[in-house]
Amino acid sequence: MRHAGTPGRRPLLAVSAILAGAVLPDGLVGAGQDAFITPQSELFTNVTVIDGRGGPPRPSSSVLVWGGRIRDIGTQGSVAAPEGTVVVDLSGSYLIPGFIDAHASPQTTEELRALLAAGITGVRDGATSLAAFEERGRGGFGEDPVPAVYVGGPVLEAGEAVRGAALESEAAAIAEVARQAADGAGFVSLASSVPPPWLVGVARAARRAEVPLWADRRDGGWLLALRAGSAVASPLVSGDAELLPESERGPFDALAEAGQVPIRTAWLERLEPHGPDVDRAVTALLSNDSALLPLLASAYAPLDCLAEAATCTPPSADERAALQAVWPKAEALVRTFHGHGVRLLVGSDAPRTTPWGEGFHREMQLLAEAGIPPLEVLGMATRNGATALGQLHERGTIEIGKRADFLVLEANPVADIRNARRISFVVIDGEAWRFDREGNWRRVRFN
Repeated sequence: MRHAGTPGRRPLLAVSAILAGAVLPDGLVGAGQDAFITPQSELFTNVTVIDGRGGPPRPSSSVLVWGGRIRDIGTQGSVAAPEGTVVVDLSGSYLIPGFIDAHASPQTTEELRALLAAGITGVRDGATSLAAFEERGRGGFGEDPVPAVYVGGPVLEAGEAVRGAALESEAAAIAEVARQAADGAGFVSLASSVPPPWLVGVARAARRAEVPLWADRRDGGWLLALRAGSAVASPLVSGDAELLPESERGPFDALAEAGQVPIRTAWLERLEPHGPDVDRAVTALLSNDSALLPLLASAYAPLDCLAEAATCTPPSADERAALQAVWPKAEALVRTFHGHGVRLLVGSDAPRTTPWGEGFHREMQLLAEAGIPPLEVLGMATRNGATALGQLHERGTIEIGKRADFLVLEANPVADIRNARRISFVVIDGEAWRFDREGNWRRVRFN
């Protein structure tokens, strides 16, 4: 289910006009010339396009936008545009799809705006139902743009629910899956409190209803839920004893039960990132065509805990040193999954352990530091997120016919993923916006 607040379109100030008599773009012939002589038609040209499909950057490109959609793409000078088209020269800039945060829980319009300021044009809120979303007033966005928000929910929980649907039995959980699907949920989220014996029944119900099942933060790991049929598993540093060598599982379970040591550190200490136990997890992911949401920034939070994060408590010096010492194993583990072709997503976990926007970019940086090429990280942050949400037909790549939701960057993110933070402006539904120093959104007036 998608809920998005987008302002009505307003004219962009023309920079220059294409000469009269231009040929209509492919696919638009017959719509009527007058329909194209409008301020809503813009040609972004002389720009390097990174389309999110995995191919190399395409310098000296042009992208034609009309009516909130991408109408044509080509090399500079090859794109035919209608009379009256606004031409925007983006020399030295890079155009990429808007980012998709696959795991965040925005509560207010201000938080949504903060995500958009970081280039996030779509976000999955796995903890909220559409009814709760609207009750909080997030349908009244005013004049400012916000990302598209994808909600399923409420999250399935057993017993007393903290924020989701309280379920007392497997039958109730199965019925709740059917109800959410009937309401149009785009996915169903499964909390760690749902007992293992229910997993197969819940997964079967999700398959019957043709809705993906997301297993978020299951206590003891996600491998069991994955085998039952979960479409998405998270996080990478899972605490799942089954991913450890058999000789280490008993000692680890004893430590976890005692609760006297940081579980992330204890788990990574015992992990063999290239061992046969991890290989079995790779096989489970690939055989189900499931995606993995690493949430590295969330696991790394004890090392660079930022004050803006809601529940991030700074660790002791010893705890920081211990996690830092074993962090290369987390990097090796994500390389193992990536190297075997597992589809990885990018999520911030905001505001649980990372702040709005910053956590998403930190996640991309950690993936790149782990050895994944920045071009592929960008695909995870755009195309893979859209695929997991069933939205690839609308967003996630720069392709003809898709929504004109993209970013214009000042520097090359393929050379350095940190350049993805250097956003010149955001285009959402074909309109260009910039976040100013006072914290307000301003329409971009090209002149």
